[in-house]
Amino acid sequence: MSQNAANLEPKPAVVLDRDEDLLAGSLRAGMLNQLLREQLTPTKQKNASGSMVQSDTSTQLATLSSTALDAVDEILNCTQLDRTVLHDKLSQLFHQQKAIYHEIDLAPALRKHQYIAESGLILSPDNCITTQLDDLRVRAYIRAIDQAIKSLAKKQQEAIHLVYPACGPFAPLVLPLLSYYLQREMYTPQQLSVTLIDVQPGAVQTLETVAVKFGVNKFIKQILCIDALTYQPKNEKVDIVVLEAMQHGFSREGQFTIAKHFAGLLQPSGILLPEEVIINAALNDPNREYIAQWQDAEQVSNDKRDSKIIAERIALGEVARINRHTLSHCELVDIDQFNTLIKFGKVTIPELAGDSSERVLLMCSEVRVFDQEWIREYDSGITHPLPDQQVCVNFTPNDSRPGDLLVKSGETLQFFYRMNGLPGFMATHVVKE
Repeated sequence: MSQNAANLEPKPAVVLDRDEDLLAGSLRAGMLNQLLREQLTPTKQKNASGSMVQSDTSTQLATLSSTALDAVDEILNCTQLDRTVLHDKLSQLFHQQKAIYHEIDLAPALRKHQYIAESGLILSPDNCITTQLDDLRVRAYIRAIDQAIKSLAKKQQEAIHLVYPACGPFAPLVLPLLSYYLQREMYTPQQLSVTLIDVQPGAVQTLETVAVKFGVNKFIKQILCIDALTYQPKNEKVDIVVLEAMQHGFSREGQFTIAKHFAGLLQPSGILLPEEVIINAALNDPNREYIAQWQDAEQVSNDKRDSKIIAERIALGEVARINRHTLSHCELVDIDQFNTLIKFGKVTIPELAGDSSERVLLMCSEVRVFDQEWIREYDSGITHPLPDQQVCVNFTPNDSRPGDLLVKSGETLQFFYRMNGLPGFMATHVVKE
């Protein structure tokens, strides 16, 4: 079912710069720490609500389909969100899949290999499996995918082909939904087929096993172990593309490059998920934004934000609006044969009161996955505002570093997006003519 999975050797690893590595955020680090703790102590573990999760593999495998049914049913059919219940159900699903992951017993080189490709950071399988625990993100995507499939099913008679590039070892946004469809007898493999793509051989080996354990392998058209940017459909249309290989501020991973490639493969009536990503720039005191705002909060989410601290932000304006149209009409700037930038929006720094050295440029993201299914600021690790500490507004840093950009009130910043290496937004001065 996979293509050349066994023959692909891991590429030489690139050591990540320490400052860049910090941008991954505490959420992913916390999830990875939990995974490592459980590997050190393979006994019963507590989930987020404090209840015990059995580590008995046979029990987990026997209940995988029923757990998926329960979790997806909570996502699709409960009108009132109870985040604690949602997180517990997704946590149970995660632990059962993780048991399969450990049972496969991948070689360390396949589990831990992480490197920087031309299009961006390629996360190791170990770093990818925890997506299932990003509850509001998973909820928004599964609801969006379900709505997109229903929308196309009303318009076309032929089978719907869904492609999920950079899906990781668990394909967490699609495989549980397929299991739900199978058990509810909502779609057949003749009505819906799925192509899963990942460049990591360890992820592909896991995918093949997990799909069988879910019982959904008949829905799987193919599992490809290739760079997503090389995918070309052979005599088949692409109706839906699911993209979720991103980090906050559209940084590090190759989300933009992958989105641009797959937008060009879609049918005219096809659907790109997410439909739109909006990036806005703002200034705020990072101690207020990231520490004071959350020190007494039980959960981090958009509806738990402190209205007073959010009001302290100085909104600068929209930097980018990324959707199927803008992906096909973006302005490319070729610096040389190795470096390409995309030109985005401009913002002007207003007059500022007080000590500007306390303010940091924030790249604030919101994701409209489909129709009215949103991932708002702080709802997910991918929508936590990303600070750019190298943009220094109205002050000169004591410990200047290469890349620092000194900006004064009244000056305008032009934003570009780096396509190569570690992707991300970059601000520069607008040169007055």
